[in-house]
Amino acid sequence: MQGCAHQAVERPAPPVVAIEVKDTPPADLLTCPVAPAGFPKDAQAEIPPAVRAVVIDIAKALASTRDQLVRLVRWHSPGACEDAG
Repeated sequence: MQGCAHQAVERPAPPVVAIEVKDTPPADLLTCPVAPAGFPKDAQAEIPPAVRAVVIDIAKALASTRDQLVRLVRWHSPGACEDAG
């Protein structure tokens, strides 16, 4: 019965192939973003609540997008945008 037994066949491991991919984005996409200036501290305005809510949403979206861009630039070029917060 030994002849009928399933015998394990050792197969060599497939070769490992590593290809270095260098896909650097254009330089203008790796520029640290400049934070916009805020509203003047001595200015006053009456903004209707609906408009104020939209201004706040736009400011939050801008801040989130700016933070995301800073993280991307830093991921590609560690140490970049140190003054960006």
